[in-house]
Amino acid sequence: MKIKLVLSIACCLFLIVTSNVYAISKEKLNNRIDRSNYFLEEMMEIPETSIPTTLLKSCQGIIIMRQYKAGFIFGAKGGVGIALKRDIKTRKWSSPTFVASGEASFGLQIGGQLSDAIILIMNKSGVESLLLTKFKLGVGASLAVGPVGRDTEAKIGQNTAYLVYSKAKGLYGGLIFEGGFISQDDGANKEFYGRKISVREIFQNKDDVPDEAKALIKTLEKYSNF
Repeated sequence: MKIKLVLSIACCLFLIVTSNVYAISKEKLNNRIDRSNYFLEEMMEIPETSIPTTLLKSCQGIIIMRQYKAGFIFGAKGGVGIALKRDIKTRKWSSPTFVASGEASFGLQIGGQLSDAIILIMNKSGVESLLLTKFKLGVGASLAVGPVGRDTEAKIGQNTAYLVYSKAKGLYGGLIFEGGFISQDDGANKEFYGRKISVREIFQNKDDVPDEAKALIKTLEKYSNF
């Protein structure tokens, strides 16, 4: 009970602090999309980190996150990103929805780290989780580190919902207990689209993508449709 209480307090404090850091503006949201596009291009241009094209062709969605982790005994991790859904019939990508992540930890740990991550969504259950207000990526069979190499004939488990690709800067060490989640950033979506809008409605928008997201969509199509 004490550990759970500590985790809850640490997570709440972290979210309160970062709410000011990530004050929402249309310019910052546009920058978030541009940064996601740059990171995807960067990952794909390096053979050692590139995502296999077979997986990009078959994925049903994608999450691109930037996360921050820091701690000394108690730790906290949070970040922001975007998610897009892919229509398995038309192969078109949706407009982006904005997401946030949060995590608290307790244990032997010290340091700080900045990391970018791409999470491929590989099945229907993974896509449906994006419609939830908040969800855990999970551990075990549903979440796996993705294989790399553009021409790799990648095979994944039948129950794998998410494949994670990440790149980190900084130092962070220790044995820790963690529990993380991803939540919909309704405030960011409202700011970006100019009105209150549901994730389901955003994902249905494949023919009228905002101009700010077109470069990212073009990059996704470049690597997933050939």
